[in-house]
Amino acid sequence: MSKPKLLEKLDYFNMVHGVTLRAIDTFSDEELEFRPQAAMRTVRELIFHIYAQEKILAEAAKLGRLTMEAATASNPEMEAAAHELKALTTVSGARSYAEACHRAAVSTLKGLSEEDLSRSVESPFGTYPAWRYFDFAYDEHWHHRGQLYAYLRLLGKEPPMLYDY
Repeated sequence: MSKPKLLEKLDYFNMVHGVTLRAIDTFSDEELEFRPQAAMRTVRELIFHIYAQEKILAEAAKLGRLTMEAATASNPEMEAAAHELKALTTVSGARSYAEACHRAAVSTLKGLSEEDLSRSVESPFGTYPAWRYFDFAYDEHWHHRGQLYAYLRLLGKEPPMLYDY
């Protein structure tokens, strides 16, 4: 993927992120702990995962590698995530965390050169060009935002229109 194409996709991702922020704002502070079933993540844990993953994948693209430790750092079930999760106890805190992670990821990706984007990035899951890590983050974002939308509906709330940019 060329740098101009990446920047174009990042602009669209910024709009997608804006709708996700509105979805986050739809929850109450108490609803951040909503868990539809015992084995599922809470709203708070999903928000953490979406945005920690985005930041981690952008950093992997920059560094040229994704370690298993980094790959699992976005899992709220891991003890290492406990400190960051504490900042997500309110909707305001969750939104701030999401905004900060997204800003960091976008800044990192915008800082990559054409050469950086085509460089191979090794991971425990295979070797891919750096630009593909943007795609991974983008797909993860949509997937888990879908979960947030399902949670909103289970709570009797109307989620924001998917494409209301």
